[in-house]
Amino acid sequence: MSMFYRRGLLVCLLSAGLMSTQAAIAAPQAEGSKSDIAVPAGGALSESEIIILLQAKVPLELIAKFVTIRGVSFVSTKDSSKRIISSGGDVSLIGTVNLNQKDDAVVLADAGGKKKK
Repeated sequence: MSMFYRRGLLVCLLSAGLMSTQAAIAAPQAEGSKSDIAVPAGGALSESEIIILLQAKVPLELIAKFVTIRGVSFVSTKDSSKRIISSGGDVSLIGTVNLNQKDDAVVLADAGGKKKK
């Protein structure tokens, strides 16, 4: 749990849970309220961190915002895309992951003989 706290993901999970609770109790909130959450500083997200956020029912828009700002530390493949979609992600999130891959992850994958698609 301390790893997630350091990376700022615990803040995201708590914020999403708080927002869900407030939305259930109060009147419907404005449409743009999810985008008002600030993304805490931290490194690029791993595939497992994205899957954990999906399993925790964090809204897809918020996960996409994390990916856009922080990037991802893995090369997106068909298998990783299938795992993200089976965990609750959608095609839009996969596209965001593909657009925000960190250059060092792509270089490492190319050096290992894998090609980025």
